[in-house]
Amino acid sequence: MPIRRRNPRNKMVLAGIQGGVIGVVGVLLFGFALNFANDQKEKPEVVETETIEKEEVEKKVEVTTDGVLTLKAQQFGMFTTKESAMAFVSEQPSLEKAGILNVENQFYVWSQLFADEAIAEQTNVLPAFMKTLYVSTDSCESKKVKNMMQLLQEEKLSKKYFDSVKKKEDYPDDMMSIVQAVTAFTDVSSVIRLHIFTHYAEQNECVKLNF
Repeated sequence: MPIRRRNPRNKMVLAGIQGGVIGVVGVLLFGFALNFANDQKEKPEVVETETIEKEEVEKKVEVTTDGVLTLKAQQFGMFTTKESAMAFVSEQPSLEKAGILNVENQFYVWSQLFADEAIAEQTNVLPAFMKTLYVSTDSCESKKVKNMMQLLQEEKLSKKYFDSVKKKEDYPDDMMSIVQAVTAFTDVSSVIRLHIFTHYAEQNECVKLNF
């Protein structure tokens, strides 16, 4: 019985065709995998961007000036850390009675805080200016905090004035101890207001400030 011999040339051609087909399939699979990976990478970036944009929009919401308290502060500077603000105050003898207020991680150096009283022309060694601020207590659940902020609208603040306040139980429990501490080093109404306001503004996050 005759034995058929296979042609080696045919084998080579067949192998070449198979290799080409496998190569094409491999390229297609690689391209598909690459596109899929890119899609997966791009999706989280879109979500993250939307989240950041939403947060930025929320941060831009400001307290309106309707129905809020208006005060004026004599400002000498604004610092990014409390340490730098304290260092500035300590180097200036004229600011020995100044206060430092933290508003959204910005530390403001104020020497006086005025309500409705006429502001006399100030003679300062250091550059300063008047900064208008609007204070809202709408989000405060404590009626005592709201009453305290309203009380600071009085023009002539003094220890005698606070002593004469009736129904002290309607105000924060530590009111008189804070008044005692502040009036021990000053009898100036605008300075008294500054330090009492700073104390309660930093103790109660519900007190919102807008410039």
